[in-house]
Amino acid sequence: MDEAVTVTKSEMLKVSIASSLGVGFEFYDFLIFGYAAPAISRLFFPVANTLLSILYAFIVFATGYLGRPLGAILFGHMGDKIGRKYTLVFTISLMGIASLGIAVLPTYYQIGIWAPILLTLLRILQGVSLGGEFGGGMTLTGEFAPMNERAMWLGVAQTAQGSGPLLAVGLVGLLTLLYGQSWFVNVGWRILFAVGVIIAIIGVYIRLRVSESPIFKFAKSRGNLSRLPLIDAFRAGYWRKIIHGLGFVIGGTTMTYATSVFALTYLTTILHVPLLEVTIAQIIGFTVLIIFSPIFGMLADKYGRKPFMVAYAVGVLAFVYPYFLLISTKLLPLIILAQSIYNFMGSWMNGAYIAMLLEMFPTKVRYTAISFIYHVGVAAFGGTTPFIATYLIYITHYNLAPVYWGIAGMTVTLIAYLLAKETKGTSLNY
Repeated sequence: MDEAVTVTKSEMLKVSIASSLGVGFEFYDFLIFGYAAPAISRLFFPVANTLLSILYAFIVFATGYLGRPLGAILFGHMGDKIGRKYTLVFTISLMGIASLGIAVLPTYYQIGIWAPILLTLLRILQGVSLGGEFGGGMTLTGEFAPMNERAMWLGVAQTAQGSGPLLAVGLVGLLTLLYGQSWFVNVGWRILFAVGVIIAIIGVYIRLRVSESPIFKFAKSRGNLSRLPLIDAFRAGYWRKIIHGLGFVIGGTTMTYATSVFALTYLTTILHVPLLEVTIAQIIGFTVLIIFSPIFGMLADKYGRKPFMVAYAVGVLAFVYPYFLLISTKLLPLIILAQSIYNFMGSWMNGAYIAMLLEMFPTKVRYTAISFIYHVGVAAFGGTTPFIATYLIYITHYNLAPVYWGIAGMTVTLIAYLLAKETKGTSLNY
Protein backbone atom coordinates (compact mmCIF):
# COMPACT_ATOMS: atom_id res chain seq x y z
CA MET A 1 0.00 0.00 0.00
CA ASP A 2 2.14 2.88 -1.27
CA GLU A 3 4.75 3.81 1.32
CA ALA A 4 2.79 3.38 4.55
CA VAL A 5 2.03 -0.35 4.88
CA THR A 6 3.95 -3.46 3.89
CA VAL A 7 1.74 -6.07 2.24
CA THR A 8 2.93 -9.63 1.63
CA LYS A 9 2.67 -11.28 -1.78
CA SER A 10 0.08 -13.76 -0.44
CA GLU A 11 -2.05 -10.91 0.93
CA MET A 12 -1.83 -9.04 -2.36
CA LEU A 13 -2.84 -12.17 -4.25
CA LYS A 14 -5.88 -12.60 -1.97
CA VAL A 15 -6.91 -8.97 -2.47
CA SER A 16 -6.45 -9.24 -6.24
CA ILE A 17 -8.57 -12.39 -6.40
CA ALA A 18 -11.28 -10.86 -4.20
CA SER A 19 -11.35 -7.79 -6.42
CA SER A 20 -11.23 -9.73 -9.66
CA LEU A 21 -14.26 -11.90 -8.91
CA GLY A 22 -16.64 -9.07 -9.76
CA VAL A 23 -14.74 -8.29 -12.95
CA GLY A 24 -14.78 -12.00 -13.78
CA PHE A 25 -18.53 -12.11 -13.13
CA GLU A 26 -19.03 -9.11 -15.42
CA PHE A 27 -17.11 -10.65 -18.31
CA TYR A 28 -18.58 -14.10 -17.65
CA ASP A 29 -22.06 -12.59 -17.69
CA PHE A 30 -21.80 -10.65 -20.93
CA LEU A 31 -20.20 -13.59 -22.73
CA ILE A 32 -22.85 -16.10 -21.65
CA PHE A 33 -25.47 -13.64 -22.88
CA GLY A 34 -23.67 -13.77 -26.22
CA TYR A 35 -23.85 -17.58 -26.18
CA ALA A 36 -27.45 -17.49 -24.98
CA ALA A 37 -28.57 -14.75 -27.42
CA PRO A 38 -29.80 -17.20 -30.11
CA ALA A 39 -31.78 -19.14 -27.47
CA ILE A 40 -33.09 -15.99 -25.78
CA SER A 41 -34.12 -14.52 -29.13
CA ARG A 42 -36.22 -17.62 -29.91
CA LEU A 43 -37.71 -18.08 -26.44
CA PHE A 44 -38.39 -14.45 -25.56
CA PHE A 45 -38.77 -12.76 -28.98
CA PRO A 46 -40.40 -15.29 -31.35
CA VAL A 47 -40.51 -13.51 -34.73
CA ALA A 48 -40.02 -14.93 -38.22
CA ASN A 49 -36.89 -12.92 -39.10
CA THR A 50 -33.92 -14.48 -37.24
CA LEU A 51 -31.71 -11.39 -37.50
CA LEU A 52 -34.53 -9.17 -36.21
CA SER A 53 -35.12 -11.55 -33.31
CA ILE A 54 -31.43 -11.33 -32.39
CA LEU A 55 -31.62 -7.54 -32.62
CA TYR A 56 -34.40 -7.60 -30.01
CA ALA A 57 -32.26 -9.79 -27.74
CA PHE A 58 -29.35 -7.37 -28.08
CA ILE A 59 -31.65 -4.44 -27.25
CA VAL A 60 -32.35 -6.20 -23.92
CA PHE A 61 -28.62 -6.75 -23.55
CA ALA A 62 -28.05 -3.02 -24.08
CA THR A 63 -30.84 -1.90 -21.72
CA GLY A 64 -29.15 -3.85 -18.95
CA TYR A 65 -26.32 -1.37 -19.24
CA LEU A 66 -28.64 1.53 -18.44
CA GLY A 67 -28.31 0.52 -14.81
CA ARG A 68 -24.53 0.70 -14.85
CA PRO A 69 -24.11 4.49 -14.42
CA LEU A 70 -26.76 4.47 -11.68
CA GLY A 71 -24.91 1.68 -9.89
CA ALA A 72 -21.62 3.54 -10.34
CA ILE A 73 -23.07 6.62 -8.63
CA LEU A 74 -24.85 4.70 -5.85
CA PHE A 75 -22.08 2.26 -4.96
CA GLY A 76 -19.31 4.75 -5.68
CA HIS A 77 -20.95 6.96 -3.04
CA MET A 78 -21.07 4.04 -0.60
CA GLY A 79 -17.51 2.96 -1.39
CA ASP A 80 -16.06 6.43 -0.83
CA LYS A 81 -18.09 6.99 2.38
CA ILE A 82 -18.32 3.66 4.25
CA GLY A 83 -15.51 1.71 2.62
CA ARG A 84 -14.52 -0.44 -0.33
CA LYS A 85 -14.87 -3.87 1.30
CA TYR A 86 -18.52 -4.02 2.38
CA THR A 87 -19.72 -2.18 -0.70
CA LEU A 88 -18.15 -4.91 -2.82
CA VAL A 89 -19.78 -7.61 -0.66
CA PHE A 90 -23.20 -6.05 -1.30
CA THR A 91 -22.73 -5.59 -5.05
CA ILE A 92 -21.68 -9.17 -5.76
CA SER A 93 -24.62 -10.46 -3.67
CA LEU A 94 -27.04 -8.42 -5.77
CA MET A 95 -25.42 -9.71 -8.95
CA GLY A 96 -26.01 -13.30 -7.84
CA ILE A 97 -29.71 -12.66 -7.14
CA ALA A 98 -30.26 -11.12 -10.59
CA SER A 99 -28.41 -13.96 -12.32
CA LEU A 100 -30.55 -16.56 -10.53
CA GLY A 101 -33.69 -14.69 -11.60
CA ILE A 102 -32.68 -14.94 -15.27
CA ALA A 103 -31.87 -18.65 -14.88
CA VAL A 104 -35.42 -19.52 -13.75
CA LEU A 105 -37.35 -16.97 -15.83
CA PRO A 106 -40.36 -18.34 -17.78
CA THR A 107 -40.39 -17.77 -21.56
CA TYR A 108 -42.74 -15.86 -23.87
CA TYR A 109 -44.61 -19.09 -24.56
CA GLN A 110 -45.40 -19.43 -20.84
CA ILE A 111 -46.18 -15.89 -19.65
CA GLY A 112 -46.35 -13.86 -22.85
CA ILE A 113 -45.13 -10.26 -22.94
CA TRP A 114 -44.15 -10.42 -19.25
CA ALA A 115 -41.20 -12.64 -20.19
CA PRO A 116 -39.20 -10.00 -22.12
CA ILE A 117 -40.29 -7.32 -19.61
CA LEU A 118 -38.98 -9.29 -16.62
CA LEU A 119 -35.85 -10.23 -18.53
CA THR A 120 -35.18 -6.55 -19.17
CA LEU A 121 -35.79 -5.61 -15.52
CA LEU A 122 -33.44 -8.34 -14.29
CA ARG A 123 -30.76 -7.18 -16.72
CA ILE A 124 -31.13 -3.62 -15.42
CA LEU A 125 -30.84 -4.87 -11.81
CA GLN A 126 -27.73 -6.77 -12.78
CA GLY A 127 -26.38 -3.64 -14.44
CA VAL A 128 -26.94 -1.59 -11.27
CA SER A 129 -25.00 -4.12 -9.19
CA LEU A 130 -22.19 -4.34 -11.75
CA GLY A 131 -21.92 -0.54 -11.64
CA GLY A 132 -20.20 -0.82 -8.26
CA GLU A 133 -17.89 -3.69 -9.12
CA PHE A 134 -15.11 -2.66 -11.48
CA GLY A 135 -14.27 0.68 -9.89
CA GLY A 136 -14.40 -0.77 -6.38
CA GLY A 137 -12.37 -3.87 -7.17
CA MET A 138 -9.64 -1.99 -9.01
CA THR A 139 -9.54 0.72 -6.32
CA LEU A 140 -9.16 -1.87 -3.57
CA THR A 141 -6.36 -3.66 -5.43
CA GLY A 142 -4.54 -0.45 -6.34
CA GLU A 143 -4.73 0.93 -2.80
CA PHE A 144 -3.22 -2.24 -1.36
CA ALA A 145 -0.47 -2.65 -3.97
CA PRO A 146 3.06 -1.29 -3.51
CA MET A 147 3.63 1.72 -5.76
CA ASN A 148 6.28 -0.01 -7.85
CA GLU A 149 4.07 -3.09 -8.41
CA ARG A 150 0.68 -1.40 -8.83
CA ALA A 151 0.13 -1.99 -12.56
CA MET A 152 1.30 -5.59 -12.21
CA TRP A 153 -1.23 -6.41 -9.45
CA LEU A 154 -3.94 -4.59 -11.37
CA GLY A 155 -2.92 -6.74 -14.33
CA VAL A 156 -3.41 -9.80 -12.10
CA ALA A 157 -6.88 -8.58 -11.15
CA GLN A 158 -7.59 -7.84 -14.80
CA THR A 159 -6.89 -11.46 -15.76
CA ALA A 160 -10.52 -11.92 -14.73
CA GLN A 161 -11.34 -10.38 -18.13
CA GLY A 162 -9.99 -13.67 -19.46
CA SER A 163 -10.82 -16.14 -16.67
CA GLY A 164 -14.49 -15.10 -16.45
CA PRO A 165 -15.11 -15.64 -20.17
CA LEU A 166 -12.88 -18.73 -20.07
CA LEU A 167 -15.23 -20.25 -17.50
CA ALA A 168 -18.16 -19.33 -19.74
CA VAL A 169 -16.76 -20.82 -22.94
CA GLY A 170 -15.48 -23.87 -21.06
CA LEU A 171 -18.94 -24.59 -19.66
CA VAL A 172 -20.57 -24.01 -23.03
CA GLY A 173 -18.10 -26.32 -24.72
CA LEU A 174 -18.59 -29.04 -22.09
CA LEU A 175 -22.39 -28.83 -22.06
CA THR A 176 -22.60 -28.76 -25.86
CA LEU A 177 -20.20 -31.70 -26.18
CA LEU A 178 -22.12 -33.77 -23.61
CA TYR A 179 -25.72 -32.94 -24.50
CA GLY A 180 -25.73 -31.31 -27.93
CA GLN A 181 -26.54 -27.84 -29.21
CA SER A 182 -30.33 -28.28 -29.26
CA TRP A 183 -30.34 -29.15 -25.54
CA PHE A 184 -28.18 -26.12 -24.85
CA VAL A 185 -30.67 -23.85 -26.67
CA ASN A 186 -33.56 -25.20 -24.60
CA VAL A 187 -32.00 -25.79 -21.18
CA GLY A 188 -28.23 -25.36 -21.06
CA TRP A 189 -28.18 -21.55 -21.23
CA ARG A 190 -30.11 -21.44 -17.94
CA ILE A 191 -27.36 -23.42 -16.23
CA LEU A 192 -24.84 -20.77 -17.30
CA PHE A 193 -26.80 -18.04 -15.51
CA ALA A 194 -27.31 -20.27 -12.45
CA VAL A 195 -23.53 -20.68 -12.15
CA GLY A 196 -23.41 -16.92 -11.53
CA VAL A 197 -24.94 -17.59 -8.10
CA ILE A 198 -22.01 -19.84 -7.21
CA ILE A 199 -19.55 -17.13 -8.28
CA ALA A 200 -21.40 -14.64 -6.07
CA ILE A 201 -21.30 -16.94 -3.03
CA ILE A 202 -17.56 -17.50 -3.47
CA GLY A 203 -17.09 -13.75 -3.87
CA VAL A 204 -18.92 -12.93 -0.64
CA TYR A 205 -16.91 -15.55 1.26
CA ILE A 206 -13.52 -14.26 0.07
CA ARG A 207 -14.36 -10.56 0.37
CA LEU A 208 -15.48 -10.90 3.97
CA ARG A 209 -11.98 -12.20 4.73
CA VAL A 210 -10.14 -9.30 3.11
CA SER A 211 -9.21 -6.21 5.12
CA GLU A 212 -10.47 -2.74 4.29
CA SER A 213 -8.17 -0.65 2.11
CA PRO A 214 -5.42 0.80 4.35
CA ILE A 215 -5.43 4.01 2.29
CA PHE A 216 -9.18 4.42 2.84
CA LYS A 217 -8.79 3.75 6.58
CA PHE A 218 -6.03 6.36 6.78
CA ALA A 219 -8.18 8.94 4.97
CA LYS A 220 -11.11 8.13 7.28
CA SER A 221 -8.95 8.52 10.40
CA ARG A 222 -7.94 11.98 9.16
CA GLY A 223 -11.53 12.95 8.39
CA ASN A 224 -10.56 13.30 4.74
CA LEU A 225 -13.70 11.73 3.25
CA SER A 226 -16.31 13.32 1.02
CA ARG A 227 -19.96 13.74 2.00
CA LEU A 228 -21.06 13.70 -1.66
CA PRO A 229 -18.27 12.09 -3.73
CA LEU A 230 -19.89 12.49 -7.16
CA ILE A 231 -20.62 16.18 -6.62
CA ASP A 232 -17.15 16.75 -5.20
CA ALA A 233 -15.59 14.90 -8.14
CA PHE A 234 -17.14 17.37 -10.55
CA ARG A 235 -17.21 20.48 -8.37
CA ALA A 236 -13.62 20.14 -7.20
CA GLY A 237 -12.32 20.38 -10.74
CA TYR A 238 -11.89 16.68 -11.52
CA TRP A 239 -14.55 16.75 -14.25
CA ARG A 240 -11.92 17.30 -16.96
CA LYS A 241 -10.11 14.16 -15.78
CA ILE A 242 -13.41 12.25 -15.76
CA ILE A 243 -14.12 13.23 -19.37
CA HIS A 244 -10.53 12.38 -20.30
CA GLY A 245 -10.90 9.03 -18.54
CA LEU A 246 -14.02 8.26 -20.55
CA GLY A 247 -11.86 8.52 -23.64
CA PHE A 248 -9.61 5.81 -22.14
CA VAL A 249 -12.38 3.20 -22.05
CA ILE A 250 -14.34 3.85 -25.26
CA GLY A 251 -12.11 2.03 -27.74
CA GLY A 252 -11.21 -0.96 -25.58
CA THR A 253 -14.82 -1.44 -24.52
CA THR A 254 -16.08 -1.25 -28.10
CA MET A 255 -13.58 -3.79 -29.37
CA THR A 256 -13.86 -6.12 -26.36
CA TYR A 257 -17.61 -6.47 -26.86
CA ALA A 258 -17.21 -6.71 -30.63
CA THR A 259 -14.67 -9.54 -30.37
CA SER A 260 -16.62 -11.47 -27.73
CA VAL A 261 -20.40 -11.02 -27.48
CA PHE A 262 -20.97 -9.87 -31.05
CA ALA A 263 -18.37 -12.23 -32.57
CA LEU A 264 -20.01 -15.24 -30.90
CA THR A 265 -23.43 -14.51 -32.35
CA TYR A 266 -22.01 -13.34 -35.69
CA LEU A 267 -20.00 -16.53 -36.17
CA THR A 268 -22.64 -19.01 -34.99
CA THR A 269 -25.84 -17.39 -36.29
CA ILE A 270 -24.87 -15.38 -39.37
CA LEU A 271 -21.88 -17.38 -40.64
CA HIS A 272 -23.03 -20.73 -39.18
CA VAL A 273 -19.66 -21.68 -37.74
CA PRO A 274 -20.08 -24.64 -35.32
CA LEU A 275 -20.40 -23.49 -31.71
CA LEU A 276 -17.64 -25.84 -30.58
CA GLU A 277 -15.15 -24.27 -33.02
CA VAL A 278 -16.03 -20.77 -31.86
CA THR A 279 -15.60 -21.93 -28.26
CA ILE A 280 -12.13 -23.30 -28.99
CA ALA A 281 -11.06 -19.97 -30.54
CA GLN A 282 -12.41 -18.01 -27.57
CA ILE A 283 -10.67 -20.29 -25.04
CA ILE A 284 -7.30 -19.81 -26.73
CA GLY A 285 -7.77 -16.05 -27.04
CA PHE A 286 -8.72 -15.55 -23.39
CA THR A 287 -5.84 -17.77 -22.25
CA VAL A 288 -3.47 -15.40 -24.04
CA LEU A 289 -5.02 -12.46 -22.16
CA ILE A 290 -4.61 -14.22 -18.79
CA ILE A 291 -0.96 -15.05 -19.40
CA PHE A 292 0.21 -11.66 -20.62
CA SER A 293 -1.82 -9.12 -18.59
CA PRO A 294 0.37 -9.35 -15.44
CA ILE A 295 3.54 -9.40 -17.57
CA PHE A 296 2.72 -6.15 -19.34
CA GLY A 297 1.48 -4.70 -16.06
CA MET A 298 4.94 -5.37 -14.65
CA LEU A 299 6.52 -3.69 -17.67
CA ALA A 300 4.22 -0.68 -17.19
CA ASP A 301 5.54 -0.39 -13.61
CA LYS A 302 9.07 -0.25 -14.99
CA TYR A 303 8.70 1.86 -18.13
CA GLY A 304 5.49 3.83 -17.51
CA ARG A 305 1.81 3.46 -18.31
CA LYS A 306 1.48 5.63 -21.40
CA PRO A 307 3.77 3.75 -23.84
CA PHE A 308 1.75 0.54 -23.50
CA MET A 309 -1.58 2.34 -23.71
CA VAL A 310 -0.60 4.12 -26.93
CA ALA A 311 0.88 0.93 -28.40
CA TYR A 312 -2.41 -0.88 -27.75
CA ALA A 313 -4.52 1.82 -29.41
CA VAL A 314 -2.27 2.04 -32.48
CA GLY A 315 -2.05 -1.74 -32.78
CA VAL A 316 -5.79 -2.32 -32.54
CA LEU A 317 -6.57 0.48 -34.98
CA ALA A 318 -4.38 -1.28 -37.51
CA PHE A 319 -5.95 -4.65 -36.70
CA VAL A 320 -9.70 -3.86 -36.70
CA TYR A 321 -10.20 -4.62 -40.38
CA PRO A 322 -7.91 -7.71 -40.46
CA TYR A 323 -9.74 -9.05 -37.37
CA PHE A 324 -13.17 -9.05 -39.02
CA LEU A 325 -11.67 -10.26 -42.29
CA LEU A 326 -10.04 -13.22 -40.54
CA ILE A 327 -13.14 -14.35 -38.64
CA SER A 328 -15.30 -13.91 -41.76
CA THR A 329 -13.32 -16.66 -43.50
CA LYS A 330 -15.07 -19.17 -41.16
CA LEU A 331 -11.78 -21.07 -40.96
CA LEU A 332 -10.95 -22.17 -37.40
CA PRO A 333 -7.15 -21.51 -37.55
CA LEU A 334 -7.78 -17.94 -38.77
CA ILE A 335 -10.49 -17.34 -36.18
CA ILE A 336 -8.06 -18.53 -33.47
CA LEU A 337 -5.37 -16.23 -34.90
CA ALA A 338 -7.73 -13.24 -34.81
CA GLN A 339 -8.82 -13.88 -31.22
CA SER A 340 -5.26 -14.48 -30.03
CA ILE A 341 -3.82 -11.33 -31.63
CA TYR A 342 -6.57 -9.09 -30.26
CA ASN A 343 -6.30 -10.49 -26.72
CA PHE A 344 -2.51 -10.24 -26.81
CA MET A 345 -2.85 -6.55 -27.67
CA GLY A 346 -5.46 -6.15 -24.93
CA SER A 347 -2.94 -7.38 -22.36
CA TRP A 348 -0.63 -4.46 -23.23
CA MET A 349 -2.85 -1.92 -21.53
CA ASN A 350 -4.89 -3.87 -18.97
CA GLY A 351 -2.82 -2.98 -15.92
CA ALA A 352 -1.47 0.28 -17.32
CA TYR A 353 -4.63 2.23 -18.02
CA ILE A 354 -6.32 1.26 -14.75
CA ALA A 355 -3.21 2.28 -12.82
CA MET A 356 -3.24 5.66 -14.58
CA LEU A 357 -6.93 6.19 -13.83
CA LEU A 358 -6.43 5.42 -10.13
CA GLU A 359 -3.46 7.77 -10.00
CA MET A 360 -5.53 10.61 -11.48
CA PHE A 361 -7.93 10.89 -8.49
CA PRO A 362 -7.66 11.36 -4.69
CA THR A 363 -8.89 8.79 -2.17
CA LYS A 364 -12.10 10.64 -1.29
CA VAL A 365 -13.55 10.39 -4.81
CA ARG A 366 -11.50 7.56 -6.36
CA TYR A 367 -14.10 4.76 -6.16
CA THR A 368 -16.82 7.07 -7.53
CA ALA A 369 -14.71 8.57 -10.32
CA ILE A 370 -13.38 5.23 -11.61
CA SER A 371 -16.83 3.61 -11.42
CA PHE A 372 -18.48 6.52 -13.22
CA ILE A 373 -15.85 6.62 -15.97
CA TYR A 374 -15.84 2.90 -16.60
CA HIS A 375 -19.58 2.24 -16.48
CA VAL A 376 -20.69 5.28 -18.44
CA GLY A 377 -18.21 4.18 -21.09
CA VAL A 378 -19.34 0.55 -20.95
CA ALA A 379 -23.03 1.51 -21.01
CA ALA A 380 -22.62 3.81 -24.00
CA PHE A 381 -20.12 1.81 -26.05
CA GLY A 382 -20.08 -1.74 -24.65
CA GLY A 383 -23.71 -2.66 -24.14
CA THR A 384 -24.68 -1.07 -27.45
CA THR A 385 -21.90 -2.61 -29.56
CA PRO A 386 -23.55 -6.00 -30.30
CA PHE A 387 -26.72 -4.21 -31.40
CA ILE A 388 -24.91 -1.55 -33.46
CA ALA A 389 -22.62 -4.09 -35.12
CA THR A 390 -25.58 -6.32 -36.00
CA TYR A 391 -27.61 -3.34 -37.20
CA LEU A 392 -24.77 -2.16 -39.45
CA ILE A 393 -24.80 -5.55 -41.15
CA TYR A 394 -28.62 -5.49 -41.28
CA ILE A 395 -28.82 -2.15 -43.11
CA THR A 396 -25.71 -2.46 -45.30
CA HIS A 397 -25.81 -6.21 -46.06
CA TYR A 398 -22.02 -6.03 -45.62
CA ASN A 399 -20.58 -8.50 -43.13
CA LEU A 400 -17.53 -6.33 -42.40
CA ALA A 401 -19.56 -3.20 -41.58
CA PRO A 402 -18.75 -3.43 -37.80
CA VAL A 403 -15.21 -2.38 -38.76
CA TYR A 404 -16.39 1.24 -38.95
CA TRP A 405 -17.70 1.17 -35.37
CA GLY A 406 -14.48 -0.35 -34.06
CA ILE A 407 -12.29 2.22 -35.83
CA ALA A 408 -14.39 5.12 -34.53
CA GLY A 409 -14.08 3.93 -30.92
CA MET A 410 -10.35 3.24 -31.08
CA THR A 411 -9.64 6.62 -32.69
CA VAL A 412 -11.19 8.42 -29.71
CA THR A 413 -9.15 6.29 -27.30
CA LEU A 414 -5.89 6.86 -29.16
CA ILE A 415 -6.41 10.63 -28.90
CA ALA A 416 -7.17 10.31 -25.17
CA TYR A 417 -4.03 8.21 -24.60
CA LEU A 418 -1.83 10.62 -26.54
CA LEU A 419 -3.10 13.56 -24.47
CA ALA A 420 -2.53 11.77 -21.16
CA LYS A 421 0.33 12.71 -18.84
CA GLU A 422 2.46 9.92 -17.40
CA THR A 423 1.47 9.05 -13.80
CA LYS A 424 4.03 6.36 -12.92
CA GLY A 425 5.34 6.93 -9.39
CA THR A 426 2.22 8.74 -8.15
CA SER A 427 1.16 7.92 -4.57
CA LEU A 428 -2.47 6.97 -4.01
CA ASN A 429 -2.26 8.08 -0.38
CA TYR A 430 -3.72 11.56 -0.88
